[in-house]
Amino acid sequence: MRISSLMVAAAAAVLGALAPAAVAHAATTTYDLAGTNTAGANGYCPFPVEVVYVSNQATRPALDGLITTGNATATVTNTTTGKSITYNVSGPSKATINPDGTYSAVAGGPNLLWTTVANSYPGVPPLAYSTGRVAFTLTVGARNYARSP
Repeated sequence: MRISSLMVAAAAAVLGALAPAAVAHAATTTYDLAGTNTAGANGYCPFPVEVVYVSNQATRPALDGLITTGNATATVTNTTTGKSITYNVSGPSKATINPDGTYSAVAGGPNLLWTTVANSYPGVPPLAYSTGRVAFTLTVGARNYARSP
């Protein structure tokens, strides 16, 4: 059963959010994403990238989920050429763990989202910077999707 890195990252965010809400401090997480040039459909874009995520965000409970707000950046580096781009990925977002075991999120503002080519659909970029509303649902072991209503 394949689980995309996006799902792993989302699950980590949800688990971290279950801790009591407090003033956030800068936390850095690094993700190494394989390229399709070496990993085929299990890659994220044509070349390998490193994503360094720096977050000063806090998560708090909502009526039916968790809300994350605050400042965050993501620096995406092509590990072959060394070229980097830094994005504001401050969101905000709302996450819900549904009764059927799926995970739903609604993200607004700037975000960086990723999933493998194998878990995506034709025409959906597996590594994408968004600046508007994005809603998606993830299901363990299934082809996942994102939609922007």
